[in-house]
Amino acid sequence: MKEQIPVRQATRQPTGTLTVLAESKKPAIRTEALHFTSTEPNEFWDVTDLTRDVVARSGVRHGQVTVYSPHTTTTVVINESETGFLNDYRRLIGSVVPEDAYYEHDDHSVRTENLQEDEFINGHAHVRQLLTGQPSVTIPVVDGEVLLGQWQRVLFAELDQARDRRVFFHAQGI
Repeated sequence: MKEQIPVRQATRQPTGTLTVLAESKKPAIRTEALHFTSTEPNEFWDVTDLTRDVVARSGVRHGQVTVYSPHTTTTVVINESETGFLNDYRRLIGSVVPEDAYYEHDDHSVRTENLQEDEFINGHAHVRQLLTGQPSVTIPVVDGEVLLGQWQRVLFAELDQARDRRVFFHAQGI
């Protein structure tokens, strides 16, 4: 009998509330927002299937889809969803941008801009975001298909701490 090898899971599938923000038939445009709660730092959420679903609901046959995060301590990237790779990323980013280093962003004795009463200590997450990606990716859509490579996945990365998050999906074309 073959020994069963447990399957590791690199990413999580988001569960949350999807809300339609805008839609039109001609031209084909659809914008949806996903509201969910992340659970830990350096966590990756696979939003590839949601991206494809939004494109299908939009009716876009030829155009593009943008996946966008409105948070400065998250990123949206296209990469492989493979546990070893994502663990390698976590180790590397932790050594390059450690949480316990000094960040002027967190030093309220010198920082005077964009302060909030309930401010998180998250300078490391802001630096990680700037190094790892952008707030959005745009992917071509041809014949209704989101053009991703064989192993490519659309990943939302939480670089800060567990909190409420949003991701926007905007499909447009003909």
